[in-house]
Amino acid sequence: MDIDIVLPWVDGSDKKLKIKRNQALSKWTLDRDLNSSDRFRDTDILKYSLASIRKFAPWVHHVYLITDGQKPSWFQEDTTFKIVDHANFIPEKYLPTFNSNVIELNAYRIKGLSEYFILFNDDIVLNKPVVATDFFSANGLPKDVAIYSVIPTDSYFSHIIMNNMIVINKYFGKWDGLKKDWTKYFNFKYGSLLVRSCLSLPWNGIVGFYNPHTPISYNKSNFTKLWELEPELLDQCSQNKFRTKSDISHWLVRYYQLQSGAFAPRKASFSKFYEQSQTTAIIDDIRRGKHALLCINDSDSADLDKELPPLLKALDDKFLQE
Repeated sequence: MDIDIVLPWVDGSDKKLKIKRNQALSKWTLDRDLNSSDRFRDTDILKYSLASIRKFAPWVHHVYLITDGQKPSWFQEDTTFKIVDHANFIPEKYLPTFNSNVIELNAYRIKGLSEYFILFNDDIVLNKPVVATDFFSANGLPKDVAIYSVIPTDSYFSHIIMNNMIVINKYFGKWDGLKKDWTKYFNFKYGSLLVRSCLSLPWNGIVGFYNPHTPISYNKSNFTKLWELEPELLDQCSQNKFRTKSDISHWLVRYYQLQSGAFAPRKASFSKFYEQSQTTAIIDDIRRGKHALLCINDSDSADLDKELPPLLKALDDKFLQE
């Protein structure tokens, strides 16, 4: 099967983008809890994210870098790596948008996008060779971890997770997936995280899913299905120029795949999430290749001047100094 990668990217320091953003802000009440500055800044990890795909996933069919009229100065398009502008796939009535939820919910509209695609982020790096079956089963089912978990209450983003789960509970009963094939939900590949699923059993509804910070494998047809099931909800969300607490996210499609049983279990340890401040641990993982995938998460409190240089040096040594 042809497997594509979709990777949204933005350089928030771009002057033209700032002007466009300020014009939109003049007509919008911004929820600053969901639109902090780190959502729009570039930490230069994209260069290594793409280099890691070239090195460790040469089987990928196409890599679509989604931008809003932007192009990294070092980026070279070829038959595999392509830039796709927002205007080329997002309906005009939703543009311009500065809302990642809108961009990702409409990504399935990219012309030529395969039925099988992986949604990346620009802070994700492949850390050692991966194969297609790390992301999709032989019969095309997305690889994922189906771990039930209560929704955390320490982040404003949880509003969006809750909105997703309300939709999922509308279409599925708690036991639907378990009755269909319980081994997908209580699978030894999930390790100690199975405790979360066990503790969620007393609740009548689906309380939520564990959300790993990792690229998500998707069947494009499931996006089409959700847009058919909830056209008004997705249309309303897509009109939000910036993130709001009423949004839904692409995780809604992920949850649909999980609860319908349309996925194949994967080890929970396949990827590793790091805060950018964990410099020593990240560099050690990069050099030793301990995990297949790394998420190097930026945050509003990150000290870029201190933390980024040694991380970028380690990534440069691994991917660009051969």
